[in-house]
Amino acid sequence: MHILLVGLSHNSAPLAVRERVSFSHNQLEEALPALRKRAGDSIIVSTCNRTEIYTTTPNPTKTTGTVLDFLAGYHKLDPDTLAPHLYTEQDTDAARHLFQVAAGLDSFILGESEILGQVRNALSASSDAHRVQVPLSRLFHGAIRSGRRVRDETDISRNALSVSFAGVRLVQRELGDLARLHVLLVGAGEAGRLVAKALRTAGVGRLTVTNRTHERAVELANELAAEAVPFEDMPRYLDTADVVITATEVSNLMSVSDITEAMHRRADKPLFVMDLGVPRNVEPQAADVENVRLYNIYDLSAIAEENLQLRKAAAGDAEAIVEEELAKFTLWWESQEAVSAVKELQKRADDIRLKELER
Repeated sequence: MHILLVGLSHNSAPLAVRERVSFSHNQLEEALPALRKRAGDSIIVSTCNRTEIYTTTPNPTKTTGTVLDFLAGYHKLDPDTLAPHLYTEQDTDAARHLFQVAAGLDSFILGESEILGQVRNALSASSDAHRVQVPLSRLFHGAIRSGRRVRDETDISRNALSVSFAGVRLVQRELGDLARLHVLLVGAGEAGRLVAKALRTAGVGRLTVTNRTHERAVELANELAAEAVPFEDMPRYLDTADVVITATEVSNLMSVSDITEAMHRRADKPLFVMDLGVPRNVEPQAADVENVRLYNIYDLSAIAEENLQLRKAAAGDAEAIVEEELAKFTLWWESQEAVSAVKELQKRADDIRLKELER
């Protein structure tokens, strides 16, 4: 058996491709059982910057094709279009990659604080969908332990920056002091919660939260002294907000026409839109509407570069921890081959014994 990784990330694919193969939480509930039927024991890690599938297989070449066909079929894409953006790793290399991901060493923003929880959630989602077998369970628990150690024992978590915080920092850079601004936050899930906390930390003047499930918006608003409004009232608040930040799993939540109509009612008042969703929540063509400044997750590169310089010194210590934890997993993984051989020898000896007894 081999550990196989098939995936794509910000290192291999543009946002336009990544958003088309991302899995929402609800999609995972449907996709994981379907993937397991085709590729065996599997875990999907899907975040704003990556979609990766980990599986165990006796035939990596065949299973790579199976995973490609599954991704393309599920998301209704041409396999030949998707294939150039995929990377594959096997065994120790696949394990090392996951350990680096959990530690924040392969992130768009080095050391970003959200990814460890996302790796943990990927394991939980697979466990809920089907019983994860020992090899993948052990692999992911090892990666999570490695990620925790990196954050506890190195400076890579100092001044920790998540994608959500980076988005708010970009708003600050472009607009200055947030104390005088009214921000409309669309989305009250985990990403929305992180954005809301970042806004409060940045000293936002007025914060309005809306969400398809109004109860979640109310809960978040109560927690952070914000205002919760019904989702159907969102167009009215588009008319008055200085900044709109979206952080949901819904593609094209705001169309060009939605933005255009709002701008007509705003009497030329500029609107700053920060789209942190993957897939994108706001139609990209909205950037062409007069007086609209639209940014998406890919526009955080300048913030990511600053963060990289601050954390490069800590990356070496983090890599050492990853290699230490990886060595523990690799030792266990390689021992499984010997265990399998011993079991096979025991079975053969038992078969011979039974035949002799019968004779």
